[in-house]
Amino acid sequence: MKLVLATALAASVLAAPAWAQQRANSLTWATNSEIETFDPYATAKRTSQQVIRNVLENLIVRVPSGKAVPALATSWKWIDPTTLELALRRGVTFHDGSPFTADDVVYTVDYVKKPENNVSFGKADYGFIKGAAKVDDFTVRLLLEAPTPSAVEQLTQVLFILPRATHEKMGARAFGAAPVGTGPFKVEKLEPGRQAVLARNDKYYPADWGKPRFDKITVISIVDTQTQVAELTSGKVDFLGNIQPDQVLQLKSARNIDIASGQSVVSNFLLLDSANRTGTTPNPMQDKNVRLAISHGIDRLAIAKTLRGEASEVIPTPCHPKQFGCVQDVVKYAHDVKKAKEYLAKSAFPKGFEVRITAYPENGPVAEAISGELRGIGIEAKSGVSETSAWVKELFGGKALASVISWPSNGVYDVAALVPLFFQGDQGDYSRDNVVMDAFKKAATLTDEKERLALYKTGFDRLANEALVVPLMTGVTNFAYRKGLDFALPADGYAIAYMSGWK
Repeated sequence: MKLVLATALAASVLAAPAWAQQRANSLTWATNSEIETFDPYATAKRTSQQVIRNVLENLIVRVPSGKAVPALATSWKWIDPTTLELALRRGVTFHDGSPFTADDVVYTVDYVKKPENNVSFGKADYGFIKGAAKVDDFTVRLLLEAPTPSAVEQLTQVLFILPRATHEKMGARAFGAAPVGTGPFKVEKLEPGRQAVLARNDKYYPADWGKPRFDKITVISIVDTQTQVAELTSGKVDFLGNIQPDQVLQLKSARNIDIASGQSVVSNFLLLDSANRTGTTPNPMQDKNVRLAISHGIDRLAIAKTLRGEASEVIPTPCHPKQFGCVQDVVKYAHDVKKAKEYLAKSAFPKGFEVRITAYPENGPVAEAISGELRGIGIEAKSGVSETSAWVKELFGGKALASVISWPSNGVYDVAALVPLFFQGDQGDYSRDNVVMDAFKKAATLTDEKERLALYKTGFDRLANEALVVPLMTGVTNFAYRKGLDFALPADGYAIAYMSGWK
């Protein structure tokens, strides 16, 4: 019935609000998760981060083609293997009129490095940075903990620059509700959990990529997928990001709607608590035969094609093949129900056990599919879907026996953006394997690509041989929007609203 309703809606003629949006030069963007704050250091939500980058800026930015271009930094050079010097853009002001200088960069680095600030993924995203030093008002040096060949690549996605004086005065919580950035848009209104209204920053500097074209962007939260389809086809919404394959099918026949699909840097994998972070007694995930049973028991190809789309690929390692260091030549586990049952029979849990596969809403269908597959081999699995913030708290609090991970690596084309969080002893590491941790830590500090690859090979081999994690598939990013919108499909899956506009 839902599909029939959605198809009927898709065939309808766009209502008046659609053309009104275009005439007003505004964009209504619907997301599938709530925007609770504009503090980039207090949220782990991918959608929130995409909205935030319209307001706060990085030193370097990646344009839709995938190329890194200047943003708040106009150029950069290596002084030595652990010192990156950046020349800063002159004449830039924050939304409150205060000038942007090297002091703001140094302040931002100091802020993210202080443990008491509880920066979201602070160690994973900023562990490579030791500190920052001001050379003059428009020159700054980033001091790194060790040689980090991926540093420039990572800076295209991390280190949103804060205004020193304003942020100190407001405090993090107040700043998150009324942020002050240098970006092409400024926050006009934020209603946490409902909507955010962004207005064009008319004093935005002449950026290398161009100038913002919309006068206003309204971001609204619509969790229900059928409501998203209805709102888009009726013209009340202009843009949907990261939609599901079934929504793509529903919208393909819609009048005046365009669909764009492309790869991202998202890798999907199933974390297993082999390190017993949960303190479960007995813990079946500590039994290698159980992990092997799970690895063989999941039909990853079917899940990939059905729930992620035809462009999704099954992966042998928990990273994206586009990323440097994502070794593919490791042992692979084919879907084999008979073999899965044999391994379970040899384990300490021959009659099976109960397990909850946790996930946030977007990954709920994947968790349910995996649960069904595991029930087929004798494991009483069930999906446990919770709101994104609650899921993050549970996962990184060490309370998940098994969890579906869909990780974008901040769009960074290097596994150095992924492995520190999940496989180097940080809050997302549920294996805590010494061989893996040592190999990955060493690999991140070397500049020789062959040496780095050899170490990544060691780490990923170990993960595969011990079945410490179950790699699933690559992500596919699907977008749907009204005809007439000039939208460039991003190379990394991160939609850049401020670089779009009406034709």
